[in-house]
Amino acid sequence: MNYERAPLLDQLAGAYVLGTLSARARRRFGVLLDRSAAAQRAVAQWNDHLAPLNNSITPVAPRPQVWQAVAQSTQPIPGRISWLQRLDASLSGWFKPALAFSLGLMLTVGLVQQAPQTLGLAPIPTKSAPSYVGLLTNAQGEPVLAATSLRRGSVLTVRLLKPLDIPPGQVAVLWALPVEGTPIAVSTVPASGKIDIALGAPSEVLFSKVSRLAVSFEANAQTTAPSGPYVISGHCVKLW
Repeated sequence: MNYERAPLLDQLAGAYVLGTLSARARRRFGVLLDRSAAAQRAVAQWNDHLAPLNNSITPVAPRPQVWQAVAQSTQPIPGRISWLQRLDASLSGWFKPALAFSLGLMLTVGLVQQAPQTLGLAPIPTKSAPSYVGLLTNAQGEPVLAATSLRRGSVLTVRLLKPLDIPPGQVAVLWALPVEGTPIAVSTVPASGKIDIALGAPSEVLFSKVSRLAVSFEANAQTTAPSGPYVISGHCVKLW
């Protein structure tokens, strides 16, 4: 069908503006509108023709009973819970936290594998250099600290992506959080910049059972347990 013929185009444009085209015909004409200046002009002309008619009609306010009927027909029946609401209620106790955990884990792995340079890390060839990697975020979900160490390495490289606001007289301590057991103090970290930390044991020994890393502010750098809440935390993942 040649839509560019003036009589047909004018007829279709009028039906389009009036809203009398079928759904399928309206979609086809919408595609034509995107690429045809003639169709766009025809629609504009029909809009100009019909605008005075719209302006000449006196607005009529619906009666209050109409709105009451609409409200009654759209409100849910009290006491009746849909299967979707019941499913949401039953899953909310475990599914939503699990989903948040999974998304955080995927974000950490994705950032490190696809764009390590954005975290200040060297590209990690996963086949030849298995590594432990952590990405710690603040309460707003913003990346603050990135850490990486070779699987059998003895150095942990830490880079601050955002400065830490360490209170006067305190230090920032990095903790390894095992799946089971108490937190392990890894080292102090600076408020900004990058640091290479010599580990007291190979990474495989320190991090093999660690699921998360975290930082707390402490009065004593030699502390063996966190005294307050973690200011940043994140997943510790294995890339191999």
